[in-house]
Amino acid sequence: METVRTRIRKNDIVQVVSGRGRGKIRADSGQERGKRGKVLEVDKVKGRAKVQGLKMVFRHLKQSKDPQKPGGGRIEREAPIALANLIIVCPKCDEATRIGVRMEKQERDGGKIKTRRVRVCKKCGADILDRD
Repeated sequence: METVRTRIRKNDIVQVVSGRGRGKIRADSGQERGKRGKVLEVDKVKGRAKVQGLKMVFRHLKQSKDPQKPGGGRIEREAPIALANLIIVCPKCDEATRIGVRMEKQERDGGKIKTRRVRVCKKCGADILDRD
């Protein structure tokens, strides 16, 4: 299987660019366009990402007979959103923006030179560092 090339990573803040959410969506959710959230996980094979608090769906779980695993009922959780419908929000200018990549060379002890890719905001030029 081929993976989708993306610059969106886990823990990034993203904004929904398009789409209104279909399927088993809460009645009060309305439009998802323009909403922001933190990326929980990215599936590069399917080209989708789960965003915290967006595209909430209900999953119906059967009650377990095992007392160690209680549960059952309607569980609300995030459904994946297509990566094409998401855009990164720059932490400095707080705007949804496209991002570029700048190559940064670092010299290590022993004379080795390592190249590091740094994501850069196209609007303000600030570095978008990985949030852990």
